Amino acid sequence: MNYKREVIDIPNGKGEIIRFQMNDQNSLTGQNMKDLGDILKEIKADNSKRGVILTTDNPKFFCNGLDAENLLSTSRDKLIDEVGGIVILFGELVKFDKPLITEVTGHAMGGGAVITVASDFKYMLDGKGRIGFTEVNVGLPLPGSFIDRIKMCVDPRYWAEVCLEGTTYKGAEAKKIGLIDEIAPTPEEVRKIALKKLETLSKVPSAAYRSTKNTLNAALLANLEQYKKDTIKSFEQPGVVDNLLEAMTALKEKRRPVFK
Repeated sequence: MNYKREVIDIPNGKGEIIRFQMNDQNSLTGQNMKDLGDILKEIKADNSKRGVILTTDNPKFFCNGLDAENLLSTSRDKLIDEVGGIVILFGELVKFDKPLITEVTGHAMGGGAVITVASDFKYMLDGKGRIGFTEVNVGLPLPGSFIDRIKMCVDPRYWAEVCLEGTTYKGAEAKKIGLIDEIAPTPEEVRKIALKKLETLSKVPSAAYRSTKNTLNAALLANLEQYKKDTIKSFEQPGVVDNLLEAMTALKEKRRPVFK
């Protein structure tokens, strides 16, 4: 299974810890992104569940973005469905109006950073792992929905390097610019912080939390459908598909890509 689900007891109800276990890099495919979206919809509809922690037991990768092998084996006319799956998943994460906490205990590149920034609270292991929106570095225009969310948390001085350079950050660096809320020296300490936050949030009246979260995200939520259309249009720009496939091939062959 791509996700291991654990139900835990918290004040006023239950919570869930969802562990990513897709493959050795926890990379994303159209199907496993849809699966996570479906899990979130299920938990959202369950009144006994008060919130979610996203994490992994993988010591190196939280989520390393889109799966290169999967993209290279997908026909060109179906690529947009695979790549666009992260935009749809991002929408489900933002629409999840219960507490959503992410533990970044390994690399979180591309889609991993997207999942992280969509969360309400983001905690990271202060180790070798890095986080970054690397989409532009593989030839993909960064969707407007991701940029809107980045602007909600990252210091404006760093918007350009986060979005246009695809800069990657270690934990302390990510905290400095606002991409991460807190760091901790061990996975156990990261979990301690995450659980304490989930327990605190579960004491907030659920209706008030959910309504306020939806209001906080109102502008972004209102534009999700337009952003999906914009993503499709951007994918049709000359060179985007060729550059993406070249980047994935270079990654597989462990060489530098040669872009058009």
